[in-house]
Amino acid sequence: MAHNGTIEEGRELQFKEMMARLSELQAKYKGVRGELLAKVREELEQLEPARKTAAPARVETLRANKPGLEKSLLQKMLPSCRQCGRGMKSNGDGTLVCEKGHLRNLAG
Repeated sequence: MAHNGTIEEGRELQFKEMMARLSELQAKYKGVRGELLAKVREELEQLEPARKTAAPARVETLRANKPGLEKSLLQKMLPSCRQCGRGMKSNGDGTLVCEKGHLRNLAG
C-alpha cells in the first residue's frame, strides 16, 4: 500500500497537470467559451488538493417557512429547452414551456 504522502503528492501532480492543460484550452478559446473556461478554473482552484480547507459548512434543510426558496430551487432544477436551450417554466399541467413557447413534458 502506498504511503499517504505519496498519494497526496500524486494528487497534487495530477491537479497541476490538469490545470496546465486547462490553461492551454483557455489560450485557444476566446469569447463565451473562454469565459466558461475561466469559471471552470475558479471552481477547480477551490478544490485544489493541497489547499487545506475548513470543515464543510452546515447544509441547511429546505423548510416551508422560507417563501420563494422552494420555487427558486425548483426553477434551477428544471431542464432547459431541447430546441433553443432557454430555461423552462412549469405550465402546471405536467408540461414545461420556454420563452419561445416550445413545450416539453416535465418527466422527459
